[in-house]
Amino acid sequence: MSPVFSPTKVLDSIILMQLEIDGPLHGYALASAFEAKFGWKPSQTAIYNSLKSLEQDELVSVEEKIDSGRVQKIYTITKKGRSTQEEVHQHMKERMMKNFAQVFSFMQMLIDSESSEETKTYQDTIQSVFQNFQSISRLTFMVLKEDPAKTQVIIEKTLKSLKKLATELDIDFQEEEEEKCFHKE
Repeated sequence: MSPVFSPTKVLDSIILMQLEIDGPLHGYALASAFEAKFGWKPSQTAIYNSLKSLEQDELVSVEEKIDSGRVQKIYTITKKGRSTQEEVHQHMKERMMKNFAQVFSFMQMLIDSESSEETKTYQDTIQSVFQNFQSISRLTFMVLKEDPAKTQVIIEKTLKSLKKLATELDIDFQEEEEEKCFHKE
């Protein structure tokens, strides 16, 4: 089983969303849609590996059509795929809201701080963190398409390091049980 936000499954989720929005598509059309909407074009290999995995998990169905003498596979999201996508979407919204709540709590600390120098330090820290998150997000999606396995390892190591630091600093955080989606039974 893989967690919802596993880099190896991000492409699966994006494919399901695209099929939900646009209806049945072939792999090349998916790649073109990603390039138009997100500014990056996953490799055909990555797309077809994801589609194969989604088909095995019965999240998409495939129909072969002959077009200009060539066989084309057209992928359609299944009822199970829609249900899974709705669960993933809901989970993502919940995680994002929790993250926003944490940011707002941090911002409240700024307001409650006693000195303007302390406030300036917090503001600089927040600005730096947001800039780094933005860079990390962009870079993650760029390397994800090239090497999902290595990207996953790096993310897991980063998370482990942050948890270790939080423990060392005696920061109380709750370890959430990660919801799992896109799993093979």
